Amino acid sequence: MGARFKILIGVFALVTGLFALDFALPEVTPELKGNAQEFFANECKGCHRWARKFAAPPMKENVEQYVNRPEEMVQYLMKPTPKHPDVWPAMDITPLSETQAKMMTAWLLYILKNPEDPGRPK
Repeated sequence: MGARFKILIGVFALVTGLFALDFALPEVTPELKGNAQEFFANECKGCHRWARKFAAPPMKENVEQYVNRPEEMVQYLMKPTPKHPDVWPAMDITPLSETQAKMMTAWLLYILKNPEDPGRPK
């Protein structure tokens, strides 16, 4: 490897590491749960059910895709684009703010890990 290539790799690692440090989901508190449940009921439940197909894919299946990549889920909620336009219609929502996207990501991942939570969507 050339010296320039090694420097580029080092800079890339440093930059991506810095961005990774900036990413954090909020703590799932009772207040966050209540806000997220209300948001889900108003904005998501019209099409998504937790574990079964409805007018959109099951939310549980969607969330499972992001377990190890929550930052990607946040980005998707901020800029939703069709994932399977041949199977499902495009999501017709206003893109979420970063705060909303992080709240929903934190809550949905929490629900996935805590399926007995009484606030889990049906």
